[in-house]
Amino acid sequence: MTGFILENRQFDVLEPGEPLSESDIKTFEAKIGICLPSQLRHYYSHWNGGLPCPADIPDNKSAWIRLIWAKGVEAAQVGPATCFSGLHEINSSPSVDFLNMWNIFKPSLPQDVLCFGPDPGGSQFLIGIKDYNLGKIFFWESSYQANIGEGETPNYENIAFVANSFTEFLLALREEPNHGELLEDWVKRAYPE
Repeated sequence: MTGFILENRQFDVLEPGEPLSESDIKTFEAKIGICLPSQLRHYYSHWNGGLPCPADIPDNKSAWIRLIWAKGVEAAQVGPATCFSGLHEINSSPSVDFLNMWNIFKPSLPQDVLCFGPDPGGSQFLIGIKDYNLGKIFFWESSYQANIGEGETPNYENIAFVANSFTEFLLALREEPNHGELLEDWVKRAYPE
């Protein structure tokens, strides 16, 4: 098992893919036509995908994170938190390959974000790629996506804010809710103001 320390918090990287060279990362960026935001790029220069999980989360528990939905959006019905399943791998099998996932989800996403990892239900965590949202982390709920076939344009109606940076995102990961605990109660417990 490999890991790292971030602001005095130990992280284990579970099941990363094959290590990447600088050339591998540049080739991937050329294929998607996007330079990875610096913190995400730094992560990929050390670990290819995998699940960066805080070491204080027991092995039999999953890493969850709070979602901040805009007021009044229908997608907020999914709840104020979700599980993080890990990052897509570069140059991997189709079911977890970053380029493959990008090609699948790109038409359904606003043009100012890049998907980098799923939750267990297939929704995606996103990172901002434009000057005004560069490096910010969001969550895209697939069950409320725009109907592109009927001419709808992808927007932020099914996207929640998660963190101001990839580092802030990692530091915000918490142990899953207790059995039977309401997500609203878990958020209050896990993220005391």
